[in-house]
Parts: sequence; C-alpha cells; structure tokens
Amino acid sequence: MGLNSEGRLGAYEPKGVIQDSIHGFIPINDAEYWLLQTPFLRRLHGVKQLGMAFLVFPSARHSRLEHSLGVMHLASMIAAKVASVAKRDQRVCDALASDCDRLAESLIQVARLAGLLHDIGHLAYSHMTEEAVKDLALFAEGRGSRALFEELTNLSGGNLKVHEAYAQVFIDRLLRLASEDPRAGKLKDLEGYLMAAKLSLTGSSTRSGLRVLEDLGLSEGSVKVIHDIISNEIADADRLDYLQRDAQATGIVYGNIDIARLIHGITLTIDPDGRPLLGLDIKSLQTLEDIFDARYKMYRSVYFHHKVLAFSKAITMFMKALSQEWEPGLFPLYGNDSLPSLLLPSRLAEAIMNDAYYFDDSELDYMVKVYAARGQLARRWALSLLDRRDLVHVSVFKRSEELVLVAEDVLRSKGLPETPQRVADLMEYVVVNFKSLIDDVKKAFSDRLELDFFKSSIVDAAKLQASGLRVFNWNDSLYLRGLAEEAKIPVVLLYAYSNDEKFHADSLRPRADELRKYIKDKVRDLMKEAVS
Repeated sequence: MGLNSEGRLGAYEPKGVIQDSIHGFIPINDAEYWLLQTPFLRRLHGVKQLGMAFLVFPSARHSRLEHSLGVMHLASMIAAKVASVAKRDQRVCDALASDCDRLAESLIQVARLAGLLHDIGHLAYSHMTEEAVKDLALFAEGRGSRALFEELTNLSGGNLKVHEAYAQVFIDRLLRLASEDPRAGKLKDLEGYLMAAKLSLTGSSTRSGLRVLEDLGLSEGSVKVIHDIISNEIADADRLDYLQRDAQATGIVYGNIDIARLIHGITLTIDPDGRPLLGLDIKSLQTLEDIFDARYKMYRSVYFHHKVLAFSKAITMFMKALSQEWEPGLFPLYGNDSLPSLLLPSRLAEAIMNDAYYFDDSELDYMVKVYAARGQLARRWALSLLDRRDLVHVSVFKRSEELVLVAEDVLRSKGLPETPQRVADLMEYVVVNFKSLIDDVKKAFSDRLELDFFKSSIVDAAKLQASGLRVFNWNDSLYLRGLAEEAKIPVVLLYAYSNDEKFHADSLRPRADELRKYIKDKVRDLMKEAVS
C-alpha cells in the first residue's frame, strides 16, 4: 500500500482502499477520505471524463473522479521514487527540502493531493463546455457576462484557462472548509498540505506560500517538481492515467504502458541555478515510445474523432443560445439569475458548498431536455444533444488525412516536395482564408448554411521543449523523431451546419455528399492559390 516506516500513507493514517479498473487497489488516507466526502469531490462523480463522447463510444461513461483518483495514485508512486532518489543524494534533497527528514512524507502527501485535486474545476461534460463558457465571458450580452470575464481572466492570468480558474476558487473554498470543519481540524497540517498542492498545480509560489512549504519541511524547488509530476507535457501522472483509462473505456486497444518501468527510470538532476529537474533515463526509451504512440493514436481515434468534436461544437452552440433565451426563474434551482451570473467561479463555489447546484452533467442534461421542448435556437441545438443525428454538424472531412492527401496532391502537381511543413502551411492557408470558403459555399448552396472548423496539434513541439521534464536526447529514437515530424501537420476538420433546424435536416443532410465534393474542390483551389 506504499506505507512509510511509521505505518502512514503520505502524512496520514491509511483509511481504506478503492477498487479501480485500471490500477487495482488505490489506497487512501484519512485526509483524502475527508476530501472525498466534500461536495467539491462528490460532484466529480457527475462529470464525465470524455464529455459526450459516449454518443460515439457508448461505454465511455467514466467520471472525472475515477481519473482524479488514478492521477493521485500515480503521482504518489512517482513522488515516492523522487524521495528515494533524493535520500541517496544530499544535493538533491537540499534542493527539494528545508528538512530532509520530512521530505518523503511531505512530498508524497502534496503530490497525492495535487493529483486528487488537479481536475476539481471541471464543469459539466469536462472540456466540452469550456469553449462555451469562454464565449459567455467574451461575447454574451446582459447581466453577469462582464463579471464572468473579469473573474476568469483574473484567476487565469488573462489566458482564460477555464477549469484551472475554477479549480483555484474551489481549492480556496476547501481551505476554508478545512479550517471550519472539526473533523478536518484533527488532521494535522491539512491546510498547509492543501495550500502546497494548490501552489504545485499553479506552478508558482508566494511569500506566504514559501512559509507554508517551510513548515512542511519542503522548499520552493519541490513545488516545480510536483507540478512536473502532475503535468509535464511528456510523461506525467495525468497523461499516464487518462491514456490508459480512456482507451479501456472506449474499447480502443492503445494505451498499454509499462508504468513500473517508467517510474524506475525517473531521475533528478540539479541545474546550474540549484533547481531540481525531473528526468528520465535512456533505459526508459521504449516506454516513452509507447506513451507517444498511445497519445498519437488516442487523439486521432478518440479525442479528435470527427463526431466527438461535432457534439462538442453542438454543446457550445446550445449554451450560447441558452444564454440568449434564458428565462430567469424557469429553474427553481438557479433562482432569477442569468446564466453567466450562475457560472461566476465565486458564485458556483458557494453553490457547490451548500449543495445548491453543481453545474454537472445531470444539470446540463436537464437544461437540454427543458429547452428541447420550449426553446427556439436553443431547441434546435438541444435536439442535436439528444442524439438526433440528423441535426448534428455535418463532417465535411471525417479524417484530417483527407485534407493532407489533397495538400500532397497539390504539392506534387506543382513539383514541390511533400514535406510535413509544406503540408502544414497549406492547411494553415485554408484556415486563414476560411471566410472566403464560407462565402463561396453560401453562394453555391444557401445563405442558411454555415461552416466551422477545428484545428489543433496532437504534439506541440514548443510545449515539449518548454516541459519541465528532462529526458535523454530525442535523436536517440528514430521513432520519436519521425512521430514528431509527422505531428507538425495539424489536425484540421471542417463542418457544415445550419441554425435552421428544418433546413439542416431536410436540405443540408440530403446534400451532404454533394457539399463535401464542392468544398473539397474549393479547398484544392485555395491550396493551389497558396503555392502559385
């Protein structure tokens, strides 16, 4: 169970175990048991890890809580390895701790709490509502939208990282609860461990935060290491859990990763400024290749599946329409407030604390069902979320490879090398000139038709280079070099839809194949224009 010599799990007495479908027995201690009884953790039972992906992969109904427990478990094992390495190297120990005798206990406990709480800020259907909340903050008119924008930007440093902003407020409320609840008062240093976990998740520290760390026997360097344990863009506890968990839940065969071998290969070095750096040794090469292979294929097969993304876009459309058509007082649960006001992080935190409302999947499902019977534009998009396939966005290209093949064909016709960078440039040109594509399609088909696109990268080279995880020379792996080169090509998918429910179902859908051919030809023309 990972107990220390005093019989404790982290800093507290073991309380029990949770049976997990991925990791088997996950032990929890008294502090974690207390946290799991709070409404902030309880609500994660009602937030699906993969949003509405279950409409494409029916068995993908696992929750954010399952994932959070898995990340806690993996973070605990990684932190234990780090503490073991530090025990054998005084320089490393001094870089991590103000009291080396307390290092293992405190480092493991903070890592466990950071893993447990890292996704606490997710709203209904996880990432699928984040774009909608951004839109409500940026573009919604009426009461509450400006306040929502200000709270989110202040919390996330201006970059609107939605679930991370909510997480900060929710953890602050947990800190208050820990100071008020007599049961938590019996758990020595719980507030300090929670504060250290929050600092680790944000990757920053304050003067008061440094005092908290010192009280726990840790140093500022430990915050960065724990942050990298949870999220380092390469092989972190978060990624290691969701790749395996999501693969199993969707029935995809990728994600078989040798966790034990990876943890065995963890190293710690000290940079010239005396800061500790988490790393992997060369013997972890094959395991890291497995991770990137699973990552590449899971994104292609699940996270960037054209229909999964179509439902994500439908949620955004529904919430935008819902904000415009919102009827104060329709839901007694929410009183007379506007939708943006209800979603203010500070307001939602208090609502969760009082079990007033959670804004989890079941609440959004209820909104969908109510507005499917009474809304206007909200009704149109609510019906698509009830799995009316005839009303979901039409995927113009079902695989990004279709656009890649068009780009390669254009390059060949011009006698140009079909390099990943040239292909990526042509796809970017299509995105930049998307407005002209929309205008052409509207003229040829109907003004009631709209186009949208999705563009993202599976592997972001800039993020990898900025990662806090130091690994062996990437050039030692021909496979990873090839994968990184291939990943320069972004995933780009195009969608057609109409806000007119009848037009979408009766006119757009029956002409989908004709529309696909027309748009493919226009995309080809745009790419030829780019290389002419």
